[in-house]
Amino acid sequence: MDWNGILNRIESGEGPTTEGRAIEAADSSHLDLQKFGAYLAAQGLDASEGPQPDSQSDLKNCGALADLGGDQRATLYGVLAFGKTPQKYVQTANFWVEGVAYEGSNRASNVLQVAEAKGTVDEQVSRAMGWFVGLGRFESYGEVRREDRWLLPRRALREAIVNAVVHRDYALVGSHILLEVFEDHVDVTSPGALPNHMDVEHVLRGALPRARNQQLAHYMLVNRFMERRGRGWPIMREAMAAFNGTEPTLLHDKENRVVQVRFSL
Repeated sequence: MDWNGILNRIESGEGPTTEGRAIEAADSSHLDLQKFGAYLAAQGLDASEGPQPDSQSDLKNCGALADLGGDQRATLYGVLAFGKTPQKYVQTANFWVEGVAYEGSNRASNVLQVAEAKGTVDEQVSRAMGWFVGLGRFESYGEVRREDRWLLPRRALREAIVNAVVHRDYALVGSHILLEVFEDHVDVTSPGALPNHMDVEHVLRGALPRARNQQLAHYMLVNRFMERRGRGWPIMREAMAAFNGTEPTLLHDKENRVVQVRFSL
């Protein structure tokens, strides 16, 4: 397959959306039908009642399958939402979250731990959060008693990782999301510029975005990994203000095509 040619047509407005492009090596047998059924059920759709189209038709209707040269192949969306082994394909090999914990305050510091959060997009979020929680807690002291606190409020970090997974630019096939924990801050870095001509000011205002990856956003919304659109940044701000009185920061590097959220510890 001329993958570069497909990407060029996507960027010029031709051909399928990025999440809708077909992966030649993946057919319907590579998708988890039980997980797909649970996704339908979460929306109040019961595929077991009454006359129903076959599973391939259901998958195609929801965008998880697409025609490629007369054959039905799983789309990028289908693999990332319902794939049995989402990172096994050349096109998706780097679509996961890498966790790195450092001893100091920058990447020149000694690396203490490294983790790979792979799987479908919801599994990536859960595994990345599980790794972070496993890093432990710290003790804080009030006037009377000791309290155990997490390094960060989980709600804020979870929102940042969900946004990174849902809104990343999946046309950038050689990059993965980074969750980096330093001694004084945590960074979540996502490949690609902000989606659909948004800028930092729009995000900070909590503007209602049109997601770059609409189907993945809907999948995460149905599975309750996301709240309503446009709430991500307000949620992070509120959680950090209550936690340690700090403000998360947003870096949008258009030249290097990355978006980064930073939390102060």
